[in-house]
Amino acid sequence: MSRATVEEFQKNAAGLLEAVERGEQFVIARGQKAVARLLPAEEDGVPDTEREEWTRAAMANLARAYCSDEPDYSAAAIIEPNPHYRP
Repeated sequence: MSRATVEEFQKNAAGLLEAVERGEQFVIARGQKAVARLLPAEEDGVPDTEREEWTRAAMANLARAYCSDEPDYSAAAIIEPNPHYRP
C-alpha cells in the first residue's frame, strides 16, 4: 500500500485517483496519522441480497411516512412558501 500526504494528494489528486483505478491502494496521511484510505472500487461491491434488503427497508419507511389514505394538501394550506421551489 502506497502512502501520500494530504498536501501531495491535493497537488496531484487526479494522478493518485488514476493509480487507484489501476488497482493501487493509498493511505492519505497528515504526519504519521492516516486520515483516509483510497481503495479500488469492486465491480460487485454489494451482494444482491443486501441491496434488496436495503430497498425493502427504504420502501417500508416511505410507506410508513406517506400512507395511502393521506389527504392531498392544497396550495391554500401552505403557511410560508419556499421561494426557491420550482415545480
